[in-house]
Amino acid sequence: MEDHLNIPNLYYKNIEEYMLLIDTVIESMLSKNERLIFAVVAERSTVDPYIIRKYPQLRTYLLERIMYYKEIQVINHKIDRAVNSLVKSNKPLTFISIANKCKFNGNTLYQNQYIKEKIRCVIAENKSNKKTSI
Repeated sequence: MEDHLNIPNLYYKNIEEYMLLIDTVIESMLSKNERLIFAVVAERSTVDPYIIRKYPQLRTYLLERIMYYKEIQVINHKIDRAVNSLVKSNKPLTFISIANKCKFNGNTLYQNQYIKEKIRCVIAENKSNKKTSI
């Protein structure tokens, strides 16, 4: 019985390696437009119940990362829908028009750096696309 418990080739990563693996799995799932589910992310990043028992903070990290990336997905989806709607109706693409279409309030815009950068990038992409199509 002790032979099964003392396997010399058994290797467990440290917590930083698991965290990095979790991030790469989540990013690859997002690039394939898959749903982020705790069990799927844990399985693909080789985090089993024993690992979670060994590193309890890993469970919290995994849940926080999934929640963070889901929020980013929602923001991206809102902005993309707003831009498509504005372009379709031939309205000018400005920072304020996109923010109003997404129904972001002033505090959210002021505090969330990601939203500001995303809107700026979308406007820049759209302007560069118009120049190349002329």
